[in-house]
Amino acid sequence: MIGGAQHLTRRRWLSAALGITAAMTFGAEEAHALGRTPLGGKITMRVPWSLGSIDPHDLRDPAAALFAHAIFDSLYALDASSAPYAAIATAMPAREGAGTVVRLRDGIRTAKGVALDARDVIFAIERARARGGSALWTDLPRPAAHPAERLAIVFGAADPYKLARALASPMYALVPRGFSASSPDGTGAFKADLKGGKLTLTRNMSAARGPAFLESIEVESAADLKASLRQFEAERDDVGWLGTGLFGGRKNAVRFDCGVLAWIVLVTGSDAGSAGGAGAAQKLVNALPAERLGHLGLGTLPAATGTAEWTGPKTDLVVDEGSPHLVEIARTLAPILSNAGHEVTVATLPRAEVAKRRGKSALVLDVVRPFGPGYTNAMLALASAEDPARAGDLVRHPPKSIPTSARAATASLSVGVLGEVRAQGGVIPEVTLAKNAVTDGWDLGASYRRKASK
Repeated sequence: MIGGAQHLTRRRWLSAALGITAAMTFGAEEAHALGRTPLGGKITMRVPWSLGSIDPHDLRDPAAALFAHAIFDSLYALDASSAPYAAIATAMPAREGAGTVVRLRDGIRTAKGVALDARDVIFAIERARARGGSALWTDLPRPAAHPAERLAIVFGAADPYKLARALASPMYALVPRGFSASSPDGTGAFKADLKGGKLTLTRNMSAARGPAFLESIEVESAADLKASLRQFEAERDDVGWLGTGLFGGRKNAVRFDCGVLAWIVLVTGSDAGSAGGAGAAQKLVNALPAERLGHLGLGTLPAATGTAEWTGPKTDLVVDEGSPHLVEIARTLAPILSNAGHEVTVATLPRAEVAKRRGKSALVLDVVRPFGPGYTNAMLALASAEDPARAGDLVRHPPKSIPTSARAATASLSVGVLGEVRAQGGVIPEVTLAKNAVTDGWDLGASYRRKASK
């Protein structure tokens, strides 16, 4: 029920079963672009991540990895063969007299009713470039307003295909001018409301590509990895993060696994000295015994190779205090890595402080979001987590061979892939969590709930 190959089929089946077509509600263009028809119902869940903000342009935002796709759209999207097509742009980029031109569809509004034009597109692109997506923009010119059209943007003499590929990345989601991550607003299937550590997603009836099937999704931040399982097993939540229950498992629960949303990484900084050379972080996490990490929901871990001992100076393992999943992983890692004279202790700090320490602290535990499907995008995202300029060099001078896994992409980086943030766990039978049709991850806009059978 969750495989990507069945995803579009399910959408068409739902429309046919209800005797409704998307074209009747949203028009032929929107139906062709997505074909999503509202059905109703809501679901509840808890996740062991901070829900204080959601920033689609932040390479390291775990909440964006989980939910940005439901709130924001990019100008272009990728089909099953990873070719770009116009999503909320009117057409593919085209060379014209003024340069390469992209036009935003007319009448696009955010979930909070803000009308968008070329100025918002330019704002969003510049913001994304500054917050982690610059590698995707390598050798592309800065956008400029069209001299005669309020919905058109000019990109110098940019290659149209390369431009569309960059603008199809979730890192280049469209947001309005003055965007705030603590009050996120986009054109996606859901409207977002963040309040008191809780995220409420409600159907966005003005969504550029059609509103969500579900009426709403209520998400709370879990205090630890076990909290979601406890609530799911007690039949208080509809989705159990990472499993079907804490003890015996919930009766009739269905397991789901929609794939990778982000990577959990260990990053070495200048304070690591000789212990933080190129590839050192990946060698260190490759040596971690999988059997001691199995309870952390990190995906399939390879057999350990080497010795999992920190050889650098006595140090803190720095981690975001607002991300319970990361904190629990850090507390598991620290005693494994520690040895006499090279002790590792956990330092939980505010997210802003963690950001200040990146590149300097000997060891930082972090999250990195993918730029898009495929290991080229993985390599660029992970390289960007170390140094955006380094990632740009990879674009200009690509390696002779593309890595075949995320771990293989970090052999020469100060970033080591420890595991995955996966959309996986248990769900009640009435709920179908749709998998993204093109890449890993879930599609909450296309997820739905049936009435419980009597």
